[in-house]
Amino acid sequence: MRQGQHGLSNPSNLKKFRNWMDRNCVDQDRLNEIDIEAEFGKDLSYNEAVELALHKFPTFWRPDYLKDYEQKPKQIIFVRDLIRRLSEGQIQVTYRKTPKIGTYYVIENRFKQTANSSRILIEFYQTDKIDAYKLTDAEARLAGIESGDKIRELFEKWYGIPIPMLYRNWFKIKDLSSSKSQAG
Repeated sequence: MRQGQHGLSNPSNLKKFRNWMDRNCVDQDRLNEIDIEAEFGKDLSYNEAVELALHKFPTFWRPDYLKDYEQKPKQIIFVRDLIRRLSEGQIQVTYRKTPKIGTYYVIENRFKQTANSSRILIEFYQTDKIDAYKLTDAEARLAGIESGDKIRELFEKWYGIPIPMLYRNWFKIKDLSSSKSQAG
């Protein structure tokens, strides 16, 4: 999904991620324990790599950074139909290549928001590593998709074949409002 110049294969993204690691680590010597290519791959975005680093190596990072990161809302993209179902309480999880930590504003497009877009704030509270090929229909419905086969079809489209190991990220809605009411 994120390959080429958008992932860590882009030298500037990799440099940005290494700089983040240097700025936020507790002990520089511990960074030598991390093989970036083996642990993160080249297709993760900078933000995905940060989230994965926080999850895989929680004791490596400054406590003040962790607290600030978890409290500051980030953005997560859902397709329009899933945003509707999420706002109706029909979705409890999202399956992603990285674990999710903290609070996120749900958006449908990272570049263009409409004036009447919903502003949904969700908070992730649990993450499980999963094998997409073993997902049941019931587990797919947790994410708003009708069957295990349908969700695997989407994963193949988004992540390629074979589908990599994914994270099931459980969340709850913290706030549900519209952009118009926030502006007024």
